[in-house]
Amino acid sequence: MVSIFLIAFLISLTFVPLFLFSFYYLLVTEVVPQDQKYIPKPNIGDRVSVYGVWVQDNGELSFLSRHNGWHEIHPVRYAEINGIKYGSLNYNGSLFDGVYEPERFVVLDKENPYRIANGTVMDVFTNPSDGDYHVHILVDEQYRNLLKVNFILFPYGELLRIMAFVIPVLVIVSYIIFSIVRPSYTFIGRRYMSRLRSK
Repeated sequence: MVSIFLIAFLISLTFVPLFLFSFYYLLVTEVVPQDQKYIPKPNIGDRVSVYGVWVQDNGELSFLSRHNGWHEIHPVRYAEINGIKYGSLNYNGSLFDGVYEPERFVVLDKENPYRIANGTVMDVFTNPSDGDYHVHILVDEQYRNLLKVNFILFPYGELLRIMAFVIPVLVIVSYIIFSIVRPSYTFIGRRYMSRLRSK
C-alpha cells in the first residue's frame, strides 16, 4: 500500500513544474504596492488591457540559468478591467519605480520599453515576498509575440496553482490518516506498531 501513496505523491509533484511552466505561455503581469491604490485586483475571467514595462524575469529560476526567465509586464502602470480604466498611460517616473529587486529584470526593448496587451485573466494572487498583485493573462492572438513560449498547455492558471500546492498536502495527510486507521498497510504504521509491541 505504501507504493500506491508514493506513486500518488510523485504524480502530485508534477503539478509544481506545470504551474511554473504556465508563466511562459500566460502573460505574467504585476502591480506593485505603490500602484495598488490606483489599480485594483481583477477577477478570474475578467477582460483586461494592461500597459507597463515589458521585461524578462531572471530572478525566480536563476538557480537554473540567468536566461531561462519568462516574460512579464512589470510594473503595470495602467489597466482597463471590463471597460473601466485605472492608473495612467502617461507615467513619468522611472521604469522600475516601486519594483522590488529590479536587478532581476531585463528590459526586452530598451528603445520602447512599454507594451500594451489585451486578454482574459486566468489567475490572480498576491506574492507574499514583495506584495505585488500577480495577474496572469491569456493574451489575445495579436499579443502572443510578448510571450516566451507560444504554446498553450493548460490555460487555467488558478487551477494549476491550487493543484500544485493542495494535492501534495492532501496525499501526505491521507497517508498519515491511513497509517493511523490501518497501520499494517503503511510503512510508518508498521514501524509505529512494532515500537509499541517492543515496549
